[in-house]
Amino acid sequence: MTGDSSHIAEALNDAMANVVERTLPAVVSVHVDRQRVIEETIVTGVGRQVRQRTVREPGVGSGVIVSKEGLVLTNWHVVEGEDVLIRVTLHGDEEPRRATLVDRDESVDIALLRIEPRHPDEQFPWMTFGDSDLMRPGHFVFALGNPRNLADTVTQGIISNRARRVSDTLDTYLQTDCAINPGNSGGPLVNLKGELIGINARLVIGPAESPSGQGYGLAIPGNEVQDAYERMIHKGRPRGYLGVTVEDWPVASYQIGRQSESAVVVGVDKGSPAAAAGLRKDDLILSMDGGPVRSSAEFFRRLRQKQVGETLALGIRRSGVDQELKADVVDLKTIFESEETPVSREIAGLTVRELRRAERMRLALPDKGGVLVVQVVENSPLFGRISPGEVILRAREDVMDLDQRVQHIEAFERGMESLKSRGGYLDVLRKGAVEAVTVPAS
Repeated sequence: MTGDSSHIAEALNDAMANVVERTLPAVVSVHVDRQRVIEETIVTGVGRQVRQRTVREPGVGSGVIVSKEGLVLTNWHVVEGEDVLIRVTLHGDEEPRRATLVDRDESVDIALLRIEPRHPDEQFPWMTFGDSDLMRPGHFVFALGNPRNLADTVTQGIISNRARRVSDTLDTYLQTDCAINPGNSGGPLVNLKGELIGINARLVIGPAESPSGQGYGLAIPGNEVQDAYERMIHKGRPRGYLGVTVEDWPVASYQIGRQSESAVVVGVDKGSPAAAAGLRKDDLILSMDGGPVRSSAEFFRRLRQKQVGETLALGIRRSGVDQELKADVVDLKTIFESEETPVSREIAGLTVRELRRAERMRLALPDKGGVLVVQVVENSPLFGRISPGEVILRAREDVMDLDQRVQHIEAFERGMESLKSRGGYLDVLRKGAVEAVTVPAS
């Protein structure tokens, strides 16, 4: 290594260490204690009896302080539940402190906590937000948190993918190759400026016999997190909903070093304001209220600034012809409240149902795909392998087969039928991670 190269490497090394030193004090470990009622079947002299038993479920995660008053952001799935005791451990502390849930936004999987101060004037170290829309594949990032109860852990990597396809009903992720493990959920993803550009939300891993499936993590983009944070601290500000999914046009332009020119519609929710306005798949969105739209990120940045009840003027191009459409921004909460809970069915000893829209948004799942586990009966071959609240995404005979997605309950039933003779695997989303669960042959 030449002298100049050595100096550059040393400078980068010091810069990275400085970022960690500056940001780590704002990272906390989150500890939860929740109680869950389970049903057990007991065989007695008079037959089989079902009884309920309360079990204690401890959990761990991470969080980041975002105000000097001790407000903490973490994932909602880390602290969700009724009668949950929440404690946080600050950087350098040995004893955890009580924390209270201030609010949550389930659609983004974000919760806001408040640390109980030791005295009225106590101030906390905090982290500022960066602009996640500026992150590009190859940019250095740091994941900070409490993986496997190892506090103050730092891993370094790059942005692997920006997940360009985004929607106002389906939050997408920043993909990173930072090492992320259970317990990292809710911790910050930080750029080289020491700014919060994402909240680590989940990892994807393979089964024990195929560890090569491990290697990437997903973070909620910081701009989505900041928008949710501002809604939570300004009570009563609803989240606007249009019901459209867009991506950059030309598609994947950033991968070939080309600037995007507009946003292209790739999906419109049935019965949404976007559908009522006449938006269609493949429409190019050129402007909003007279301001140019040069990318999907710019489209949603402008949309986030709009209030519920406003009418947007969207300049579009369809089949080479420019025109203007009017679309109303409505309260997302009203969409959720009007939706009925899907019907449950029992399959292979599992009671499952399809997911509601709010649940899909919180888990960042597509419009179709996955079934929610409601209950597991004791005689099921999956008893002890799968738990209520988890989501089954795939049913496959071979660990390397990634095409067998569970699009709906009927597909799950067919998938389980195909696994009867030889067994196989189920891809299960649990506690922010996708894991492969072995299904024994029956």
